[in-house]
Amino acid sequence: MFYPIMIDISNKCIVIVGGGEVAHRKARKLLEFGGKVMILSPCNIPKFEELKERYRENLDFIYDEYNKKYIEDAFLVIGATSSKKINKQISEDCKSLNILVNIVDSREDSDFITPSIINNDTLTISISTMGSFPYLSKKIRMDMEDSYKKFNKEYLDILEELRHLILHNYREEKKEIMDHALNLNIDELKELLIKLRD
Repeated sequence: MFYPIMIDISNKCIVIVGGGEVAHRKARKLLEFGGKVMILSPCNIPKFEELKERYRENLDFIYDEYNKKYIEDAFLVIGATSSKKINKQISEDCKSLNILVNIVDSREDSDFITPSIINNDTLTISISTMGSFPYLSKKIRMDMEDSYKKFNKEYLDILEELRHLILHNYREEKKEIMDHALNLNIDELKELLIKLRD
């Protein structure tokens, strides 16, 4: 059973074996979260050009067939090839090296799975079907994105300050104030903060 966890991947080496659409999507997300991504693929893939431009310092390529030597220093490995045999070998090699691995088409060969996420710098919500039907996770994510879009960095910064005020000065009314605050727009929330400061 998979345990939900959030890991800081800043400047950590993540190897993605494969160069297709899934590899591209995984690379983009990992780069957005600060990972150092190495793509291992036998040929140059044009779809990665945009990522090369944007993440020049955090994205490397090795144009070669899969070999265990390329994953030895990895923090995480993602097997995203079209070959079940190669993906199985990647999984076995990672396990022998104590490296966490995700095989995109095999939950059984994976140590971790990547959920569908909503992220706006401060608020991150992850949704998963534990690999059984990822499209449902995607649909739930799309349905939720509109509901939570107001919770941007500015909004959450104000909520954080409000929380400290409530914990120090309004303990008895904590739940009532917090519930009320979450229903306010940004301007109303600022007014509430000013009111509680006085």
